[in-house]
Amino acid sequence: MTDTEREPTAGRADGPENGPQTGAAAGPAAPGRPRVDMSVEAAHEQYAPGRGGGAPGGGHEVQVLVRLRAEGLDATVPRRPPERSEVIVIDCSGSMGHPSVRKIAAARRAAAAAIEMLPDGTHFALVEGTDTARVVHPRRDPASPATVAASPASRADGARAARALEAHGGTRISSWLSLTRRLLTARPGAAFRHALLLTDGMDQHGRAEELRRVLDDCAGEFVCDALGIGEGWDAEQLREIADRLHGRVEAVVDDPPDAGLPGAGSPDADGSQADGAGADGEGLGEQLTRLFRELVGASTRRTLAGLTLAVHTGPQASVALFRQVNPTVLDLTGTAVRDGGRTLLPTGAWGDETRWYELRLCVDPGHPSVRGVREARIASLRLETEDAAGVVLPREEQITVRWVAEAPPTDLGAAGRHFRRYTELEEATRAGCAALGRHDVPSAERELGRAVRLAYELNDTAHLARLRALVTVENAAVGLVRVRDAVDPGHLRKLIARSSRTAPPPRAGGAAPSPPGTSRDVPGGEGGGHSEKPPVCCRRCAEWVRPDRFCESCGHPLGEER
Repeated sequence: MTDTEREPTAGRADGPENGPQTGAAAGPAAPGRPRVDMSVEAAHEQYAPGRGGGAPGGGHEVQVLVRLRAEGLDATVPRRPPERSEVIVIDCSGSMGHPSVRKIAAARRAAAAAIEMLPDGTHFALVEGTDTARVVHPRRDPASPATVAASPASRADGARAARALEAHGGTRISSWLSLTRRLLTARPGAAFRHALLLTDGMDQHGRAEELRRVLDDCAGEFVCDALGIGEGWDAEQLREIADRLHGRVEAVVDDPPDAGLPGAGSPDADGSQADGAGADGEGLGEQLTRLFRELVGASTRRTLAGLTLAVHTGPQASVALFRQVNPTVLDLTGTAVRDGGRTLLPTGAWGDETRWYELRLCVDPGHPSVRGVREARIASLRLETEDAAGVVLPREEQITVRWVAEAPPTDLGAAGRHFRRYTELEEATRAGCAALGRHDVPSAERELGRAVRLAYELNDTAHLARLRALVTVENAAVGLVRVRDAVDPGHLRKLIARSSRTAPPPRAGGAAPSPPGTSRDVPGGEGGGHSEKPPVCCRRCAEWVRPDRFCESCGHPLGEER
């Protein structure tokens, strides 16, 4: 995929100011030039009996963490606007109008707002989802559905079509995605293809299997963000859609903070408050409109169509796993492409942002090429893009291991421990939610208590707040919780939907801030204790966060919230 027509650079930033991209790190970029930085952490010491003299065929996994940061892309002015395609899919089943029209009314408003913000030239379509899928804008022959280029007139027509949506019929998400794929792949030259899907239902029984088959067809063709609203959607199913299509999953909970949420307005035993639905009692329509604008805006701000991590390995090593671990967890192993002695790992489209990835290499210390060698280079990492657009890329990074006869503690340091805790946090959260779903309170309290302890250790106040909508926290540091007497299923689904979100590791050399609102009887860090200030709800993203100067979730300045 390409963003603009520019001179090809074969994924390198060769030139007088940088030279060939084969060293350890790129030098400073020229003023105004966009760049991508890469830093790598690897567990270098690996246990192998006989210091590399292990039997042929023996496998060792070497874990590598890769941090990629792109900056200056948002300020880049392309020679011509990038080709983009956007499809907005709205569930118009009968349940969207039951027990009131609030859900379909919110969907109309949000879809219209998303269409109105599309940049000129973006090809888009609005799809009505029921038992079937139908393009309601642009109106064409149903046998030949298509998108239309955004202009003042087409956006106005699209917004009118959105405001006229009606609730009727059933739910068949697989057919919605099939039509979305047909619309988006009809323009193969579009470098950026994105879909936004809203539903209050799910595909059941045999249709769930059909959905998986459709997802196989859609994977790699476009990115899809999925949103659940109301009472009947399945958080695990939307997670599956978003995971397979490398998007985000969101939940819209219709319950203002002071309108019936257990614990709202009153602190738990540890001094903190439960999670509300939206900022300052944000209503259903406001929440959904904000999320639509946020997700479409995030997609349209990306200007680098594709960035690939190329992994060169010798015969003694192979790629075993590749996944994104921040800002959300996405398993990308299935996207790997073998190209001779390289494995190409696509990371998708980029704007100005930072992401972390985990790479696992399976290495055979008994392979003839490294047998008897105490220290060996097993791989090299290089960033490539077909759409360099003047982007400065980092130089190649080498991965080496040292074979030792005694097993050392395999430790990637603070970043490795940080993401390992997040893996455990997601597992505990989903296990606890599953236990709640089957009314197994003891198991739910055990798993959700473990999740509370891990979120406390990670200082993830947003995840803690979502957990507190389900449990009363007696002691966060040890994970002592009680399931609330009344648990809102909407908050349960919201927790599942957002359980794959992570925060970046603390900065090297900097002390992580103390978790807020911790139990008074728990010893604190330096200063004798943790802050007693409760979290505040950010007006912009509706997350409950620490009362700092800026929201740790979206960066919005926290003024009156504090």
